[in-house]
Amino acid sequence: MKKATTVLSVLFFGATLMSFQGNPECKTECENLQIEDITFIEVEEEIDLGFDTAQYLPAGFDPYAGMELDLNSLTFIEEEEEINLGFNTAAYLPIGFNAYDGMELDLDDIVYIEDEEEIDLGFNVSDYLPENFNAFSK
Repeated sequence: MKKATTVLSVLFFGATLMSFQGNPECKTECENLQIEDITFIEVEEEIDLGFDTAQYLPAGFDPYAGMELDLNSLTFIEEEEEINLGFNTAAYLPIGFNAYDGMELDLDDIVYIEDEEEIDLGFNVSDYLPENFNAFSK
């Protein structure tokens, strides 16, 4: 009896769902919606630098002045054309030659040499520092 009730309930529910008809027509004014009519509100975050920047900028300073995009001023990078030397280079290279073979870069192999410059302050610094002073000690 439970199975029959369940089956009948599912059939009744299915018939009810199928009785609803979808209407593809737009009953609102969808066709009249223009992109220009939509207002975009951009939230500007306040940044507090801890001081008044107007004191350090010239009067009438506009950071966005001159930022208009002119498509004619853009330069496009063209693909490089293949260079034809007029002869087959394979005849002059060893068999299996790969110009990029062994080009792996290991950052541990790089030796950084720091140039130490001596700074002359115009007076003897040791006269003003305590004895046994070492600036590099921790």
